[in-house]
Formats: sequence, C-alpha cells, structure tokens
Amino acid sequence: MSAARTGQRGAAPAPAATATERAGWPAWAARFLPIGFVSAVMLLMGLWGLSRHDTMGNDEIVTSYASKLGLGQLFHLLEHTDVYHGFYYVVMHPWVAVFGNTPTAIRVPSVIAMAVAAGLMVYIGRRLSGSAWTGLFAGLIMALTPEISYYAQTAREYATIVAVVLCATLALVRGLEAEAAGQDARRRWVLYGALITLCGYLNELTLAVLAAHLATLLLARPGRRAFWHWFTAGAVGAFLVLPVVAGSIHQDSAASWITRPTVHDVGVLFRDYFGSVTWVAACLLVFAVAAVLPDGSPPWWRRAEISLPSVFAPLLVLPAGLLMLESVVGHPVYVDRYVLYGETGAAMLAGAGLQRIGRWLADRAGGRMNSRAVLAVTGVVACLGALVFQLTPQHRARTPLTRQYDFGDTAFFIGAHARPGDGVLFFNSFFRKAELGYPRQFRDTTDFAMAVSPQKSGTLNGFDKPFSVVGPLMLSYQRIWVVGHAPSAKLSSRAIRAEADLLTSRFTEIADKKFRGMVVTLWQRR
Repeated sequence: MSAARTGQRGAAPAPAATATERAGWPAWAARFLPIGFVSAVMLLMGLWGLSRHDTMGNDEIVTSYASKLGLGQLFHLLEHTDVYHGFYYVVMHPWVAVFGNTPTAIRVPSVIAMAVAAGLMVYIGRRLSGSAWTGLFAGLIMALTPEISYYAQTAREYATIVAVVLCATLALVRGLEAEAAGQDARRRWVLYGALITLCGYLNELTLAVLAAHLATLLLARPGRRAFWHWFTAGAVGAFLVLPVVAGSIHQDSAASWITRPTVHDVGVLFRDYFGSVTWVAACLLVFAVAAVLPDGSPPWWRRAEISLPSVFAPLLVLPAGLLMLESVVGHPVYVDRYVLYGETGAAMLAGAGLQRIGRWLADRAGGRMNSRAVLAVTGVVACLGALVFQLTPQHRARTPLTRQYDFGDTAFFIGAHARPGDGVLFFNSFFRKAELGYPRQFRDTTDFAMAVSPQKSGTLNGFDKPFSVVGPLMLSYQRIWVVGHAPSAKLSSRAIRAEADLLTSRFTEIADKKFRGMVVTLWQRR
C-alpha cells in the first residue's frame, strides 16, 4: 500500500508538468517575442543600405585606420591624438582582425549594439510599467527613428553607448528594487559601477548619465543605505575613468572644433530625439507629455517609488542639459551625438504615452471592441506613421549626403581617372583622410608633399614638407590632383597659397569635381 501510494505520488506530477509546460509556452512567447521582434526590426533597419556605396566619412575612416593598426602603433597614435576614442579602437581591433576593415564590416558592431539596445527598451519598459505594450511601442519608436538608424550604421562607439547606458539604467533599477525588498544588492551595485566605467571609457562625457540617475534616486527616495550604495558604485566607476580624462585634457586641442550651443542646436537635438519630420516629432512629443501627466493621487513624482517617468524623464533632459550648460558657461563640450542615449528617454516616454492613450481609447470604446485590439491598432497606426512619413530622412541617412565629408566618392573618382605617375596634393592635410581610408584608389598617384606618414608620426594626417621642397617637386609632375579646396588666394595656409600660386601660373586646370565637403581638381603642366 505504501508502495502504491508512492507510485501514485511519483506518477502524479507528470500531467501537472505537462500542463505547466503548455501554459509556459504562451507566457514565454508573450515575454520574449516582443523583445525579439523589436530587435529584428532594428536589425533590419541597420542592415538596410549598410554598405552606403562603400563611402566613409571622417570618423569612420579614422575607425577603419586605427582599428587595423598593431597595438603598439595604436598606442603610439593615442599618445598624440584621439585618446577620446581609444578604448573603442582597442575593442574594434580583434573584430577588424577577423572580419576586415571594409566599410560594411566595421559598421556591423554598431548595428548589433543598436539591436540589443532596442530589445532592452522593450524589457525595461515592460518591467517599469507592467505593460508589454509600453515596451513594444517604445522599442519600435526607437527603432524607427532616423537618427538611430544613422548611428546604427556609423562605425563609431555611439550605438554601443546607447546599449551600455540602458544596461546601467537597468542595473540601477534592479539595485533599487533589491534594496527596497531588503535583499543583498552588492552584486547589482558592482555591476552598475562596472557599467559606468565602461560608459566613461567609451566616451568620458557619458558620465553625465550619473546626473540622470541621481534624479531618479531623489524621486524614488529609497533611503540612506541605497543612496550610499549608489554613490559608492557611481563614484568608483567614474574614478576608474580618470586615465582617459587626464589624457583628454592633455589633448584638449583635439576638441577645439566644438562651438558653444545655440537655439539651433536645441532644435537639432529635438529632431534627433523625436523625429526628423516636424509633425511626427510633435506627435511623439505629445505622447511623451501624456506619459508624464499625473495618473493618480499622489502623482508619480511624489510617490517615493521607481516609475517609468522617474527613470526616463531625467535621462531625456539632464545629460544633454548639463553638457549644454557647461558649454555655455565654460569650455564647449556639447555635441548632439555625445548624448544620443537621451533618445531612449524620448522613445520610452512616447511609448508609455501611446499605451496610455490607447488604453483611454479602449475605455471609451467600452465593450464594443476588445481592449487589446484597440491598443494594437493604436500602436500600429502610430508606428507605421513614424516609419512611412520618415522614409525620406531614412533614405537620406543611407547616403553620403548626411556625412560632412564624402571621402569615398572622392577617392573612387581619383582611382578611376588617375594615371601612373600622377602627383597628388591635399589642401590641407586634413583631406589626406581620403588616402588614409582608400589607399588602393591612390595607388597610381604619389603624395610627394608628405614628409612623415600618419603611421610614423602618430597622427591622422601626417606632416607635410615645406614649400621650398614641395615647389620644385611640383614642376617634376605632368599632372597633379588637388584634393580638398580649389587653389585660390583665400586659402588660410601660406604654404598652401604658395602651392596654389604655382599651380595657377605653371599648370592648367583640366578637371573639376565637387563632392560633399570638398573639391577635386586636376592640373596639367603647361
């Protein structure tokens, strides 16, 4: 009898397990399919037109060049310039060693990072709001924003920063939740500090995210213990970034191109965050405002708890506002791409507001329509509108027109028309990036003005010979390509003006081609 009972007890769990398994599949699908779907949409948006005709802008050429250097050569470069992006080059080094440094290959990590970030948006949105619709809408809005596609297809660290900031924000939320439950949260805070360090090494200005996280803590009011743990983790994480900060101060002249922000820059940031088409951006702003309106008594900012607005409203406003303020009253450091991660705040609030509006419409419909159907239709209409009406800026983001300099088409033009024995001059050495990024297209030309190469000098442009040496060399060439600016008396450098005078007096211009940000001319000796 005892054996029979034991057998019955042993046999009983099987049907229960099967029932649980059956019930588990819908739950699993509801939990993970939205994340996979949004990540797939972002992946498709990133892969659409990824090659961009194999053209690279200035930053991507530097990534392509620096990532293929040996580690000794790379550290030689970072000693003299571009220490801001040094960690990213180190991370890209093994990737380039395996997959090469073609324009498409070096952009793939950014596509993957942005797809991960879009999936994180779904997860965090659902966790903070309790609604899968909020996370789904937020992730789709982010994936369909043209500026997000732009940086998903840019071989730079900005897409990775978006993903890491979201990871740090999730670690913050998990840490505060554990503290509120009285659990041991030390591992979560260690992870948070490590992610803050990673943010700083990718770009030291990303440490401005700590201001947003501080605001979240002040709104949540978790208690002295939790505040001290956050402060310790954030302070240690920021402290470990000091080597990069010291190096960037030493190379302060490399950021001399940054200007003080104006009202125009605020408008640019608004379009970056909410959309490239004005009325689409305005609609998403309305959704975001709906998300931060009071939804009960007391309002969310007085409840002393973690909420979606208390996490993502500061992320939208504070990092960009802090860098803008610093750039107005102190040393200019603000550039819109440095705070790209603030777009996650815009998308999350817009997604939450869209869900709130859809729920309101469902309540108004009463029993006439299923509430899920109303939410789905509301989200589909909004997200399809964001996609369809922004197809033009989406397409434009995949052309050289959105990059400040079109080095690729410039190099391809010279490669197609150059003859063996042609010389090439760069007005000024900045435009040597064309040769740096596309050396094969310059195989028939000689850069006779270069005294020290970028690789040997530890720079990105190398050093030129004085005109006393370059002038006689020019007269030994039948044809000379000039890249950058057309020869004229308005050129800023005295040496380049002297080279321009010699060209116009002893050579005849036989070709002229304008590209984005530069001009290419061909001169034949008389």
